[in-house]
Amino acid sequence: MLSLHQPLCLCLVNRLRNRYAMNPCCYYPCQNRGICVRYGLDRYECDCTRTGFYGENCTIPEFWTRVYRLLKPSPNIVHYILTHFDWLWDIINRTFLRDWLMHKVLTVRANLIPSPPTYNSKYDYLNWEAYSNITYYTRILPPVPQDCPLPMGTKGKIKLPDPKLLAEKFLLRQNFRPDPQGTNLMFAFFAQHFTHQFFKTHNHIGLGFTKGLAHGVDAGHVYGDTLDRQLDLRLHKDGKLKYQVVNGEMYPPTVLDAPVKMSYPPSVPPEQQLAIGQEVFGLLPGLSMYATLWLREHNRVCDILKQEHPTWGDEQLFQTTRLIIIGTDFLKSCGFYFAWEPLVDIIYDCYKNLYQNGQLQ
Repeated sequence: MLSLHQPLCLCLVNRLRNRYAMNPCCYYPCQNRGICVRYGLDRYECDCTRTGFYGENCTIPEFWTRVYRLLKPSPNIVHYILTHFDWLWDIINRTFLRDWLMHKVLTVRANLIPSPPTYNSKYDYLNWEAYSNITYYTRILPPVPQDCPLPMGTKGKIKLPDPKLLAEKFLLRQNFRPDPQGTNLMFAFFAQHFTHQFFKTHNHIGLGFTKGLAHGVDAGHVYGDTLDRQLDLRLHKDGKLKYQVVNGEMYPPTVLDAPVKMSYPPSVPPEQQLAIGQEVFGLLPGLSMYATLWLREHNRVCDILKQEHPTWGDEQLFQTTRLIIIGTDFLKSCGFYFAWEPLVDIIYDCYKNLYQNGQLQ
């Protein structure tokens, strides 16, 4: 009788072991952006492709990786070089070295982010939608496999702490501490303002989703992410955007003059709601400030172009100015260390490209 039940018991044991076997990827064995792939029950393999490392856990550097790590200066040294030696940067910005060096800077910065993205916020394994489905936020760090015993894999507590508590523990300060690299709160506002042209949370679906905007620099946060919004924000005269004058200074118009949807509390009357390209920018002073700066810059460039090209109509003035604003915004974000002269450099480069492409005679 016992011999009859023995195969059944072994079968149940094997099924339970298969069901509750620890996923080895929960230990995060793959280093240096290696991708952990589980196979079998308790085995894994690290995909080290394009990481610059090899070995079982992607921990052995390749030859050129060793050379790069040997020659690479520390972040403090890089920052010091980039923020000092004005005479050197003056020479670079006025010679052929500028284009070459800027190309290298942009390439190095771009390579810090995996492209195409490795993961998104839905899947914990490689998939095509991480690249093609832009309604999901992509991930830089690998997600925790869903079958891990703890929220952080195999370490940490069973229940994650309250995010508000973590923010207070790590970020709340009682005394002012200056940033060692000299940045301030306006840098955070600038970063948020810049990224909102391609990242826009789709709150009606969930925080892990975006509106699927174009993943590029198009100044949609200045001009609106749709054509209808853009047309409502435009003055339709001299290529300019709508504006209002308060105490002799230019500010964004209200939603009464530019009827676009903005996210304001119900207590804010329409005559006090600023109409901006991104609907949440009116909620924070820093974002409103940058929106005002780009509005003024757009209209200022329009005045310059109209004076230089009196035959241009509203549409050509607007579209050409938008090209200049996009270039200015992009270069200010990626090359803020360099002594750029936006009015000279950007307009010159824009005109040079337009002439080369036959768009200007």
